[in-house]
Amino acid sequence: MIIMPAIATATMPIHPFADIMLELALLLTMVLVARWLTIRFRQPGVLGELLVGVLVGNLGYWLGLPFFTFVMSYGAASPVFDQVWQGGVSVAQAAAQVFGPSGMAPGARGDEVLHLLSGDHALANVNTGLSLWLFSSLGIILLLFHVGLKTGVHQLRRVGAGAARVAVAGAVGTLAAALVLMWLLPVQISAAGRFFVASTLAATSIGVATRMLEDMGKADTPEGRTILGACVLNDLIGLVLLALAIELVVEGHLDLPAVIWLLVSSAAFLGAIVVFGDRLGRPLARQLNRIGPVELRFLAPLAFAFLLGWLCSSLGLSGTVGGFAAGLILSDASLRDKTKEMLVPLIAVFTPIFFLLIGMQVNLAIFLQWQTLALTAALLFAAIVGKLPAALVAGPGVDRVTVALGMLPRGEVALLFVGVGRSLGVIDDRLFAALVAVVILLAFGSGLVLDWAFAPRSARAEAMLGRLHAPFVRSR
Repeated sequence: MIIMPAIATATMPIHPFADIMLELALLLTMVLVARWLTIRFRQPGVLGELLVGVLVGNLGYWLGLPFFTFVMSYGAASPVFDQVWQGGVSVAQAAAQVFGPSGMAPGARGDEVLHLLSGDHALANVNTGLSLWLFSSLGIILLLFHVGLKTGVHQLRRVGAGAARVAVAGAVGTLAAALVLMWLLPVQISAAGRFFVASTLAATSIGVATRMLEDMGKADTPEGRTILGACVLNDLIGLVLLALAIELVVEGHLDLPAVIWLLVSSAAFLGAIVVFGDRLGRPLARQLNRIGPVELRFLAPLAFAFLLGWLCSSLGLSGTVGGFAAGLILSDASLRDKTKEMLVPLIAVFTPIFFLLIGMQVNLAIFLQWQTLALTAALLFAAIVGKLPAALVAGPGVDRVTVALGMLPRGEVALLFVGVGRSLGVIDDRLFAALVAVVILLAFGSGLVLDWAFAPRSARAEAMLGRLHAPFVRSR
């Protein structure tokens, strides 16, 4: 009587959600390790999550563990998922449509993806793909909502003409440099794909730049204020470029009326937020502050962020623009701080999964090919050279070289581009690995060069103080 139920229980199938709980435990443990490392070495959190994702993902892949094997092929599997859901076809038919006859040959990428989605671990892999897509999508929208709350409509209005010129010059310069590079390189990619890759490098990371300047104590310098103001506008430019790049990739050609509509609707939407956002936000904040208890007061801003995300998606913009816009609108001082405080646990859970997932898809073996190393070096060169025009338009009263170097770090928006491009199938393994490597190198290296740029001024100031102090020393 005691043994039989135990045997029956042991032979019962495991609930599909059990695998997801195990994956969450693993991913959150990786986040803990990444955050400890970044705090220990005073680096941006996103850098630790990328590096831990790369290292652990490759270790699990080399050991042949099913979860890591699937995640390494997650980008290639995403278009197959889309074909199955949108076209109502079988997995085999979808894989054949996505990869073509050559890709479905034994041992080819399409054959590998088909095995993952229809083999022994197919159910676990499908559940994994859905859960990772859901968690990472929530994480990036919550992150942009948080950035919008921190930025606020008032800060956008206070951005000076110099910061605006720096933002536009840096974005346009990088876009132009990367486009020229992508046309010159022997890379098999469509024109829309080339624009997608060039747009990926256009936006400076406000998160990484803020962390660097605060650690150096330079956030309140003229250069620091110019850099941070330009980063805010760069985020807006980057999100519009993302929507435009998605439109070009999905349509497959330059549909001029659609592109004009997208640009006009984006400018009108974001312009209306900047001009009228606080007029809408203040009444909303008053009503939300009447809700009690405080925990319930947090649900309405979340619902508002997701609603604007849906609205932006309906207009052809990325849903992340809606999250950012919701944060701008709800950045009233009476509501912002408490909302940010309650957002932190959600961001700590979901947002790192997005960056871990990016890192876990980078196959280090591809860097053994000289083409990948050359592509990484070329993209890094374009990412650096493209920001140099920012130095020419920074204006008087600031050190122009310092401003240009402060615009080098890439981060959240670039990785958002990389993730979307991977899911759309426009970025192959080599480009994906090269772009992630560029983000990692710039996130790490920009802090070193910016510290070097600020150092001469500090040395000159100390020398001047020494000369002023010298007569008093001699008089004693």
